[in-house]
Amino acid sequence: MKDYLLYVDETKPSSTQPYFCFAGIAVERLYYEKTLIHDVNALKIKHFGKSDIVFHFSDMKKNRGDFSALQDTTLRNSFWQDYINLLSNASFDILGIYFNDEKMKYMQHGKSKNNYNIGFHALLDNFMHYLTSHDAYGQICVESRSFNENRFLFDVFYKYQQNGSIYFSESDIRQHLSSVGFIVKGDNCIGLQLADPVPSQLMRYKSGYKKDFYGLYNTLSPKLYNAGTEYENILGIKNILE
Repeated sequence: MKDYLLYVDETKPSSTQPYFCFAGIAVERLYYEKTLIHDVNALKIKHFGKSDIVFHFSDMKKNRGDFSALQDTTLRNSFWQDYINLLSNASFDILGIYFNDEKMKYMQHGKSKNNYNIGFHALLDNFMHYLTSHDAYGQICVESRSFNENRFLFDVFYKYQQNGSIYFSESDIRQHLSSVGFIVKGDNCIGLQLADPVPSQLMRYKSGYKKDFYGLYNTLSPKLYNAGTEYENILGIKNILE
């Protein structure tokens, strides 16, 4: 069995879109370690002269902090063309879930619970389907938050492993799903950096926004698990309230 890593991030509701989205990239471990990390670091060195710069989409898009050099139009266009080409050619799949935040509150009688944990639990089933389809063993990697929040998330994962779900038995889950890993925000984790823009771009894709920043969401959307099939909205990017 091959090993797969799922790097995930989330985006919260805003004034322009009502959804909470939890999504990321599933990538085969050896390819990630031997090829993808090298390719991303080479891109960083080419455009910024160092590999320890951390790709954070909001900073990249707004040309701030370590990305202030992108205020130059020529440099900006060159970087984004290379970045989009890297994503297009990279071998990974996208998994995600989303839901309307206000509707979720209504489901909980107006009391907002932890959207992160709700999204995480829903995403586990999609990742399990992905792993069984690939006859693979997998680990989920998330950005570390407070220790208490990490503990609650681990509890969700542990109960999922121990009790199974309506789709997968506990024995199936133990056969394919290894663990959840917490990565400190400041660490230069390539997987989390590539996952960073995914949730926001999926919401733009689902909303049918005409303005696509350097073609980013049109580059990512074909990588959805089961993209272009009747299962795209069930296993690729699933609205768990519909």
